[in-house]
Amino acid sequence: MDPVFGQARLDDVDELLALYRRIYGDTYPLPFATDPAAMSALIGSDEAFWLTVRSGVAGPLVGAMLATVDPSDRLAKVQGMVVAPESRGSGIANRLVATMAEGLLEDGRADSIYGTARTTSTAPQRTHLRNGFHALGMFPNLHKTQRAETMLLVARYREGVLAQRHPVERVPRALRRLVDIIDKTIGMPAYPSFEVESCVDAAPGAGVEIVDAPLFVLRHFEREIVDPVRRFYPFHDPNILIADTGGAYEVYAHLNRVDGYCTLLGATPGPMSVAPHLDRLIDRLTRIGAHYVETLVPLHCFDELSALLACGFLPAALYPAMRAGGGLFHDYVVMARTLQPLDFRGLAIDAAFQPFVEQYIDLWKQRFLDTEGVFR
Repeated sequence: MDPVFGQARLDDVDELLALYRRIYGDTYPLPFATDPAAMSALIGSDEAFWLTVRSGVAGPLVGAMLATVDPSDRLAKVQGMVVAPESRGSGIANRLVATMAEGLLEDGRADSIYGTARTTSTAPQRTHLRNGFHALGMFPNLHKTQRAETMLLVARYREGVLAQRHPVERVPRALRRLVDIIDKTIGMPAYPSFEVESCVDAAPGAGVEIVDAPLFVLRHFEREIVDPVRRFYPFHDPNILIADTGGAYEVYAHLNRVDGYCTLLGATPGPMSVAPHLDRLIDRLTRIGAHYVETLVPLHCFDELSALLACGFLPAALYPAMRAGGGLFHDYVVMARTLQPLDFRGLAIDAAFQPFVEQYIDLWKQRFLDTEGVFR
């Protein structure tokens, strides 16, 4: 029976929930796949695009794909695709990806759409690549399940967006291979110079305390972080506040305690106020359950990138034209620090992503191993 594609309806919630649980179990870390109330809130929203596939007009649900949209930044994110085992190999996944991307980019809601592809199989990676998505990098040891899982970053753009990017004059030399990969596959608006990273001396500090009150933290964040560039981290809201007890800094973060994933979203009085204290901050996050920490940094922020490199953060991905500003689009770097040894055993990675993995591994070895292969 021919598959029938449509938009999710409220009366699809029970079937959607059953389909996601059938494939992923009850441990999926995102509420849209496990919480009926969260599903219902998204269906029909202007900030969501949820496709479903049925086996025939009145047949059972055999596939679904959700993307959420950030209207202020005109950015969309693929949040999850699922296909019933008996329908795999029928082309449903390919049609879901194509329909999703074309719908979001052609209706004017988004300038780009991004997603992550698993490394348990190359099939989802190639599905995205066949449908105009670009390989942009990786997220090493991102999800803590039975073992850490590495994910891959892909994005597709509205026509003309990549030609409207701000050039960057200089970049820390540790990012050279990453920039070269993007320059070869997508292009750079101008080729930057690569310079020795600026130095940041560690500073003595007081203690570190955690404010774990999500609504309070979010209100505080919205009041204190007013620069739209500095509060940009799409589809993430802070749920914890990490504060130096001596008043040197406050950092807003989102921590998912289910899988240990943590994002640093903003800081006061500014990112460089945290730089001398990053090691202490990371140690505190580790003790409350973070095993992977990342942050987004504009490619032109040389000093901020340098400070993160000095603290063991490594460039894992580069997202060209991620955010508009000043009439053009800015490139952003995903700076990642995994707080456990890399585990890439059994990864299935398409050749398009291999250069990103190799550059990250080489930087990781330079940072954390001595010349004889012993942990520093």
